[in-house]
Amino acid sequence: MKVQRTILLLVHGISLVFLGLGLIKDMLQLDVSAHFIVRMSLFSENKSILGALHSLWDSGNYFPFSLIFLFGIIVPLAKSIILSWILIAERREYLLYQWIGIISKWAMADVFAISIFTAFLGANAMQNTAATLQPGFYYFAGYALLSNVVATWLGNIIRKQV
Repeated sequence: MKVQRTILLLVHGISLVFLGLGLIKDMLQLDVSAHFIVRMSLFSENKSILGALHSLWDSGNYFPFSLIFLFGIIVPLAKSIILSWILIAERREYLLYQWIGIISKWAMADVFAISIFTAFLGANAMQNTAATLQPGFYYFAGYALLSNVVATWLGNIIRKQV
């Protein structure tokens, strides 16, 4: 049991590093160019989650800011705090673990929304537009996957104890 707990703490720690990198690293690069006589770059921008939040706030787009802040930062942090508490505590709390299931559904809503946004940009890219995924997307997706592995594994352990 102690070995499982150590492994879970290690994987959870890695997921937290991925979350941090996913928030600060660029997620998407958008390039717009024009072809006159030569190819000219008209616009190029990279955005991280925190960078997008900053831009949304500065431009007065408070509703999208709120959604990304809630589902991209608050929900993953709440999930991580509860997972950390359960992993560190000597006694496994099934009721507290049930919150992880609820929060995980909301955390996946953000990954789904970001994936849809990325697919939309890629599918609707015009001939002179290119959208590419950046490392932040993969870090954030890695966090989501690893934190769900930890939550599922921890749930199996807790159910055996109840």
